[in-house]
Amino acid sequence: MSVQMIDYIWLKFQTWFGLVMNLAEDSRMIMMLVSCTMAVAFILNVQSGRTILQDVARSLANKRLKSRLDRQPSPINIAESGVIRRQLKLPLRWTHYEDLPMATVLENNGSTVILRIYTAPNFLPHISGAELGGSYHFVEAIFKWGILQSEHSIGKQKFCLEMQALHRCSKKGGTVEYLTVSHLFSLTQVKNERLKQIADNLKWILRPGSSIELPPFDLGSLLLPFAEGHYTYSGTYDNGEVKLPTTWLIDSQVSGVNSHQLAQFGVLYRTDGSRIRSNVREEQPLGTRSVHFHY
Repeated sequence: MSVQMIDYIWLKFQTWFGLVMNLAEDSRMIMMLVSCTMAVAFILNVQSGRTILQDVARSLANKRLKSRLDRQPSPINIAESGVIRRQLKLPLRWTHYEDLPMATVLENNGSTVILRIYTAPNFLPHISGAELGGSYHFVEAIFKWGILQSEHSIGKQKFCLEMQALHRCSKKGGTVEYLTVSHLFSLTQVKNERLKQIADNLKWILRPGSSIELPPFDLGSLLLPFAEGHYTYSGTYDNGEVKLPTTWLIDSQVSGVNSHQLAQFGVLYRTDGSRIRSNVREEQPLGTRSVHFHY
């Protein structure tokens, strides 16, 4: 399926869903039926969240894409001495991150934990502003973990958990098609309350291919939007099934996670039956690429 066909189908769906939601606004019963139907459909077809990414990746599976991925590997160490500092004219804007989605699903795909949401198209969380040149809509969030084995590091300092949120700009206004927001976590003695809703439910998705619907919560309470103070560079996103070229946007503010919460990630199983003690990629050389710090 081509990218154009996917965008066409998505546009038709948005039009249809918008009409349904307009009717639902006038009837509480219709709104309840729509919410329940869509939530059930999303749970029964949890695979659909990855289908769009897989189709896009297949349509781009050519030598040109492979060459681009090879030129900008991730993850990297961010050496402060080599960072280019740039002052933003506009802050980042986070829209609809405070809204409750209709359904929130957590899945173990055998490589990582994937968080996806289902909501009305016109309420899909997105990022804009700064120097992005377009709106980047939330696709999914994944987690990478290991004792002192985070993917990205800053000044050679390793972390133990990294949350990576993939976003996509389907219009030509964006400077790039994919944007990935990264939050780093270091080991502390204090439980991270915003990760509690994720960590406490991992016991229900121990086996690869399993998933669970979470009690609804707004993405803003998990991702913690920020306006500035972040690093950017060109790299790659990898959820274990799909690998995509992306611009990384790494928050410089490091959060904490305690050992019990971290251990809950490490008991998940891979497709080969082994535990996912760590799922981070090896550090890659920066090469001729640049890292910017936006303040």
